[in-house]
Amino acid sequence: MQKKHPAADVRLITKHELCRRLAASEASIDRWLRADPGFPQPRRLGPGSIRWVEDEVVRFIRQLAHVAYDDHSFDPTGELAPEDL
Repeated sequence: MQKKHPAADVRLITKHELCRRLAASEASIDRWLRADPGFPQPRRLGPGSIRWVEDEVVRFIRQLAHVAYDDHSFDPTGELAPEDL
């Protein structure tokens, strides 16, 4: 039986992919990296090449607090008239 290397299941994502997943700009990612010690840290693969471990990013997203969003101007049913908003 062949042993599986521990890094075999690790998927790395680029900063562009991280921005897409968090719906954030690169500037926001840079700011969070400096300000939030809990934010996933990148791994340097070589000069000018950094990646994030996908599982760490997913874990970070899942631990974020849920926020009640109470936007009365948004009606997903489309039943309210504009004057009712």
